[in-house]
Amino acid sequence: MRDILNDLKRAVSGRAFLYALFGMMLCIAAGVFTDILSVLRMNSPEVMPGYHNELILKALSGDVILFAVPILAAIPYTASFAEDVRSGFMKPILTRTSVSKYLLGKGIACAVSGGLVLSLGILLMYLVFFAAFSPIEVFGEFAVKSRAPEVMGKLLLFFLSGAFWASVGLYFSTLKESASLAYAAPFIIYYILIMIQERYLRSLFILNPRNWLTLKGDWPLGAVGAIVFTLLALAAVQLLFNLSARKKLSEDDSRGKLYTGRGSSLKRLEKRIARSENRKPAKRLPIIRDFSNASAVVRYNFRMWRGNMRVILSFALAFVLCFLLSDKAVKFAYEMDTTMQAFEAFVWTFGDANSVLLVSLLLVLLFADVPFLGAGVPYYLVRMKRSVWAWGQLVYILIATFIYMLFIFAATTLICMKNSFIGNKWSETAAILGFSGAGKEIALPALIKTLEMSRPYKCAATIFLLMLMYTLVLSLIMLLLKIRHGRAAGIAGAFGFSLYGFLLNPELFKRILRLPEELRYKANVLCGWLSPLNHATYHMHNFGYDLLPRLWQTYAVFGGLILILMIGILLAIRRYNFTFLGTENT
Repeated sequence: MRDILNDLKRAVSGRAFLYALFGMMLCIAAGVFTDILSVLRMNSPEVMPGYHNELILKALSGDVILFAVPILAAIPYTASFAEDVRSGFMKPILTRTSVSKYLLGKGIACAVSGGLVLSLGILLMYLVFFAAFSPIEVFGEFAVKSRAPEVMGKLLLFFLSGAFWASVGLYFSTLKESASLAYAAPFIIYYILIMIQERYLRSLFILNPRNWLTLKGDWPLGAVGAIVFTLLALAAVQLLFNLSARKKLSEDDSRGKLYTGRGSSLKRLEKRIARSENRKPAKRLPIIRDFSNASAVVRYNFRMWRGNMRVILSFALAFVLCFLLSDKAVKFAYEMDTTMQAFEAFVWTFGDANSVLLVSLLLVLLFADVPFLGAGVPYYLVRMKRSVWAWGQLVYILIATFIYMLFIFAATTLICMKNSFIGNKWSETAAILGFSGAGKEIALPALIKTLEMSRPYKCAATIFLLMLMYTLVLSLIMLLLKIRHGRAAGIAGAFGFSLYGFLLNPELFKRILRLPEELRYKANVLCGWLSPLNHATYHMHNFGYDLLPRLWQTYAVFGGLILILMIGILLAIRRYNFTFLGTENT
């Protein structure tokens, strides 16, 4: 019992729990912000009886809360097992208790903290709403049925759901002993289940974790059925964690074996280099030798992807993001009972500047540890010039960015393949979106000129190329700043470049500056030329109607920027101070 209480104390008394609790309260307030604002704007505010109940129930069914549930539940204590193993704190703990008690305390504390951060946030905001709105609730002649029991039922559902998603993160943390996987796994699994249910198994409502909270679908016994199902799912995940963690701890030299494996890789590298040095040197031109050396650096960098959680999470989050961004187009086609061309989801999704921006930001995570400075790098540096090693980094960035963008294209296409065809013609869905104005209503950039001036294959290829060139510029800016000023500068530069493109938005200028009609067109053209993000947006180009940049001009601008950045990287590498801090991927 003492072990369980100690873990519970660690779980609910840390800053992480308070941050997650504050985040939950903030999400609830954000979900009903417009309703609160409308009441505050009244001269003499009066609301219907039970308004505080209605407000909290509306917030708990909103997109903001349903999006944040797996994220907030994982924050307090999900990574505790991975942190104990990686820090070595596990050994002194197990000398004072048994493995069974340790794992039991860890599982219970993680589940309770994940559920408590959601339910306590709901309870606190419920009290805030009660204190703020109950004095102005006006009762009429007829009795009003209280919805407080429904609020309490939601409180229990959110507690169990939070406990479940925290346990999911705890289980996945045992697989790779990675804290980042512990935080990201609940969010990824959450949206993979939603995608499978909404895109392929619509009748299987029980598979959608949002339905566990909103009670959407024909649940047996209503809320009781959802509670029982969530309890069973929670017990199953806790059992999986216990078995997986017990197996991990029973491997007597698991960490030693891990490092030995890396040592073996290093020895294999040494043997390959020794064999190459013992061979009779072949007569090769210097340019061929430099090309071979640069290719070896590229291969080494891609070998660093193996087991690298940053790479795995980058592609997993990109897949989830493709699902979220393409959801509007797919839902519209489903509601209209129409089909889509295979590449239309990609065209409508990434013809929008905000979607391009969000997808490109994941490259910051993918390239966070570039250039790789593992144990093999010194062996390369003593056998080749710095410029050749830098060329290897540049080629790696080019190929990795292309692979990432190809994954984005394939994921968006495959997610929507159930209700699509491959013919090179626009679908009925595209015609409705473009010519009826419905695309503007649901914020999809389905413009008439897109339909008139191109075909799906050509349009998708153009958007892919624009996105590829924009993300290459972003990646090279990040690499250049990391070489010149360090890792923090590279990440800050990537976010600054993205922020510049986001702020230089014509619609934002129109709203903030309240420009008259005669200046709005000039602002649109100016932003189209000056913003790299607008250059990467398909419909922000001149198709014969205006003075926006033409596609070939955008290609020239991006090509020039890429060339300048590559030259800057080759010059900066001359003064780069190599620091080898270790070989462990995080």
